[in-house]
Amino acid sequence: RSDVVVLCFSLANPNSLRHVKTMWYPEIKHFCPRTPIVLVGCQLDLRYADLEAVNRARRPLAKPIKPTDILPPERGHEVAKELGVPYYETSVVAQFGIKDVFDNAIRAALISRRHLQFWKSHLKKMQRPLLQAPFLPPKPPPPVIQVPDPPASCGWGPAALFCTPLCADVVFQLQGGQRVFAHRVYLATSCSKFYDLFTLEGPRGVGKEPAARTKSLDGERGALAEGTRAPLRTSQSDDALRPAAGDGAAPGGGHDLSAWGRGFVSMRWEVVADPVAGREKRMALVCMDRRVQAEPFRAVLEYLYTGRLDQARGDLMQVATIAELLEVFDLRMMVANVLNKESFMNQEITKAFHVRRANRIKECLGKGVFADVVFRVDDGAVPAHKPLLIAGCDWMMAMFRGAFRESYAAEVSLPGTNCACLRAVLDFLYTGVFTPTPDLDAMELLILTNRLCLPRLQALT
Repeated sequence: RSDVVVLCFSLANPNSLRHVKTMWYPEIKHFCPRTPIVLVGCQLDLRYADLEAVNRARRPLAKPIKPTDILPPERGHEVAKELGVPYYETSVVAQFGIKDVFDNAIRAALISRRHLQFWKSHLKKMQRPLLQAPFLPPKPPPPVIQVPDPPASCGWGPAALFCTPLCADVVFQLQGGQRVFAHRVYLATSCSKFYDLFTLEGPRGVGKEPAARTKSLDGERGALAEGTRAPLRTSQSDDALRPAAGDGAAPGGGHDLSAWGRGFVSMRWEVVADPVAGREKRMALVCMDRRVQAEPFRAVLEYLYTGRLDQARGDLMQVATIAELLEVFDLRMMVANVLNKESFMNQEITKAFHVRRANRIKECLGKGVFADVVFRVDDGAVPAHKPLLIAGCDWMMAMFRGAFRESYAAEVSLPGTNCACLRAVLDFLYTGVFTPTPDLDAMELLILTNRLCLPRLQALT
């Protein structure tokens, strides 16, 4: 004679629960009419398991478990209520519910004896089978987030921007009438001399150059004239940007730079036709000294954009001379290393160049220096720099390059986001590094990165 019957079925097999009602319960009641029954659903872990992995681990001829085979807890409770028996769920794999089944089966057996042994006091205090606490599934593993690699050098990187100066804001006038268009933010963040040049204000800017920064170049000038190579000295570039006195001069005004620094003659603001779009816009016009030749000067500017030096050039001495004139000391050191057969040392110079420029770009973003566009968002305005945006984001490149009105507007409306999210996106586009801040809303940032088509920043968020 049994004291209690534990009737089990599989939570991954609907037929087993159907057989509980149609076959096993009537069979038990026929042979043990007064014996209490406890209904137990087994294999609870399969409800939250990866069924594909489970099916792969089973024997080859076993019937695969489908998601529709997994029974919800409500089905078991409905059958238990219909039969008038307590219901529990267990999992040996998860070690859940086993003690509940044994404890409550004992309770059911003792409760059934109370009417036969009513004089025993300990049976009077016996509780009926208790409700089972719900199963807390294990924490799922975090999703595998694939951070895409940075895009390869796209068509509108710094090098392409220098060759096709879209949104240029400075033009260099060379001897012979040649003009070279460029972007102030690239030059100023790569070279302190250009930062000083583009932040001149009034008469105070003239002649403010410290004498310590003026370097002698007699040897290099002689070598340039005679077509021979002379040894180059090494020097160091300024590390940080000095505070800007102002953003350019007043319209129509100009600066005489002959006493300010070598290589420069004057600077003024003029309305110049954009070399790409053809529209007239206000640019800084910098007249250069006659010693500044076109091709070496272009090589210096290209270095300030990309941080790279074409070592196969035949005019490296002229490039070094222009670099010395403009105080681009990193480039002069790189040329010296190439001429001295020590090109391996240029790797450290290039690495330091990019780190220093990233810090200066972040400083320009924080201060709004050299900004040529303002984004109007829900809670304020954020100044930005079109060249850096074009080089880092196809969405921005399409907006500022195409025939949209935003391509020539000084202020662009960007509703549905806030300053913190936009600054995080700009910081990423400028430096390639995502730096979260306490006031940053991750969901808002995901929405903005989705709008701007930035999958790498989405994954990093």
